[in-house]
Amino acid sequence: MINGIKTVFAELPQANSTTIQVMVKAGSFFETQKTNGLSHFLEHMFFKGWKKYTTPKAVAEALDSFGAAYNAFTWEEYAWYWIKSSPQYSLRALDILADMLVWSQFPQDEMEREKWVIIQEVMMYEDNPQQQVVEKRRDWYYGNSSYGKSILWPVENISWFTRDDLLVHKEWLYTKDNLVLVVAGNLQHRKDMEKEIGELFWPLPEQKTIATPIFSPTKPTDHENHFVKDTQQHHVIIWSDGYTIYDEERFAARMLSTILGGMMSSRLFQNIREQRGLCYYIGAQHAPGEVTGTFWIYAGMEKARWPEWLAAIYWEIADIAANPVTEEEFTKALGNISWGTQMWIETSNSMAWFIWNQLLYKDDILTLDDILTKYESLTPTDLAKVAKKLLKDNLWTYWIE
Repeated sequence: MINGIKTVFAELPQANSTTIQVMVKAGSFFETQKTNGLSHFLEHMFFKGWKKYTTPKAVAEALDSFGAAYNAFTWEEYAWYWIKSSPQYSLRALDILADMLVWSQFPQDEMEREKWVIIQEVMMYEDNPQQQVVEKRRDWYYGNSSYGKSILWPVENISWFTRDDLLVHKEWLYTKDNLVLVVAGNLQHRKDMEKEIGELFWPLPEQKTIATPIFSPTKPTDHENHFVKDTQQHHVIIWSDGYTIYDEERFAARMLSTILGGMMSSRLFQNIREQRGLCYYIGAQHAPGEVTGTFWIYAGMEKARWPEWLAAIYWEIADIAANPVTEEEFTKALGNISWGTQMWIETSNSMAWFIWNQLLYKDDILTLDDILTKYESLTPTDLAKVAKKLLKDNLWTYWIE
């Protein structure tokens, strides 16, 4: 903890880069009908001029001048800001990131321009059925609650947001107790960075003043629904409720989803795509969140063969829900997750993600060895228990056609 900010340094001595990431619990889950889309709008406006770097061009030039990779992202539960640079520029990267999150000015003229940029982004995603099916599914399944809000939509909200709306939203959520700062990679300037973090981020408010919404969605009585868009394919999501980041079962759930559709040798990929030739993309995953988790099965397929391929997917789900996985499948999935995780965290940005994804919600961090031990202690019986989540009565299906 540095000056009230949860901070972690993760050293990768062999790295030729340093990544600084700031994660804030400030996504669409914290919005109302009136403020829906504001968290994403705020993310955009953070790049439009600060105290030291006063214009969008100055911001871009400051980052581009030392070859930094940088971006931001807003999701349901969080907003994410990061800069990756060579180690000798890590202090400058930290200074820029702090100037962004602490001293953004939200100029009115830039705000009006950016509204049109975001509307174009909305239109881009509306033209993308793989993205739109996610948004439409969320709205249908979670209904009129904070958990059913779109991250980008609605356009009418974007058009009337004011500078005061941005300032208030930032004041409520961008607070020291509501964010995590992670520095990963080559830490040659660690001591200086520890000092700078305390000084640069001190003006942030101490505590957030907006409550996490109560999770009590009203699920639809019908288990299937769709949206007509006149696409060339049907794009479908089939899902069930899963486990949260606090549930031990999340490890078995990931293992099960890997066997079902998380690898090229998985059941869905082999049986639906390779053997039947029914689709181009298909997969499955388990996504644990703070208040809920989700098993996802997703695919896109030719409209003329819709009944055939939907029935084939349902069959695969029913089979893994009712019958134990084989020892061969179990061993293969364990190797995929174990070795894949070890290779993934070799880079500074991946290591930073690995840490914040735990620390944003908890006060402790599972090390790589801790996580591998969790998976290695699983048995096929553990997977059979969580597979009951995928029984037919627990499934919902939404598609774009």
